[in-house]
Amino acid sequence: MTDEAVDVWVYLQHGKAGLTKDSLELLAAGRKVADKLGQRVVGIILGHKIEELAEKAVHHGADGVLLVDELAFETYFNLEYIDAVYSLVAARKPYVFLFSANEVGKDLAARIAYRVPTGLATDTVQLEVEDWSNPVLGQFKNLLIQVRPDFGTRLAKIYTPRHRPQMATVRPGSFLPLPEDLGRKGKVEKVEIKEGSYPAKVTEVVELPSPVPDLAGADVVISLGLGILRDRTGRPRDPREAYQYAEKLKAAVEDRYHLRAEIGATRALIYADVKALEGLISEENQVGQTGTTVRPRVYFAIGISGALQHRVGMQNSSKIVAINTDPQAPIFKIAHYPIVGDLYEELPKLVSAIGGDGRAN
Repeated sequence: MTDEAVDVWVYLQHGKAGLTKDSLELLAAGRKVADKLGQRVVGIILGHKIEELAEKAVHHGADGVLLVDELAFETYFNLEYIDAVYSLVAARKPYVFLFSANEVGKDLAARIAYRVPTGLATDTVQLEVEDWSNPVLGQFKNLLIQVRPDFGTRLAKIYTPRHRPQMATVRPGSFLPLPEDLGRKGKVEKVEIKEGSYPAKVTEVVELPSPVPDLAGADVVISLGLGILRDRTGRPRDPREAYQYAEKLKAAVEDRYHLRAEIGATRALIYADVKALEGLISEENQVGQTGTTVRPRVYFAIGISGALQHRVGMQNSSKIVAINTDPQAPIFKIAHYPIVGDLYEELPKLVSAIGGDGRAN
């Protein structure tokens, strides 16, 4: 199957507003891989009354779209969707197949990889194309290299050389959507899928509220680290004061710039089980390798040293403002605006400069 496989496929999800942000990011990831391989990006879209989404996919980087537009696919039902997508893979034989590392993407990707069968790299944050050799397996050209967070502070490269398609789920926030190009042209092919018979059916769909906080959808993220527990001299501080400053900063940003801001935290701070922060931060606030990957317009790193497991979750932010007492803190290597100082002195100044009163409640 390796020799005849061709094209980079991306599974595209959609909602009431059209293609999801995760899907637009995935098109950018597919475009990067396809350009290095010299192949096409093909969007895979299933649903009902969704023809306009195909053109949207082309405008955001797809060279072609396989469109399954039938009533049976109006609602996501994994058994039917898996059969449909697998039938396309078996018939068309893609070289690479990418999914978003969200609930639906993980559900489909794992089951389809098992059926093919092929490998699956999950929660990837980078994708490369390289030649690779192994003393046992031999030499391979134009191999997709899937990079994902590993244990501790490491990044792991995943190689799946012998089977196609090479499959991966891509963590949301890892790629920036391509600008919409209304002049791009692509081939849209409607594909008919025979409706299957299953022992279960979808009778009702209930939409759950967005997670609180919605870190991935925020324009500005203000994250707190273990540094909030002490001041410049090492004297213990009440971390609730730092949290109150973060709330002040959040309010100032939203009031003055009309941007949506959220408060995040490092894994280290969350799992330190600080009693004073109970009810204020939880796992829902976690940014990083095992939390949420964010790509806001502005990321404030407050009292955060910048360990790798945190950086992989926020390093693609458009602008990074970091406050830390240690001038050698790793966070300063990626910060656009490094502030070496005591956060309990610098945060009030920052809030005041933006337009807040600069005082903790």
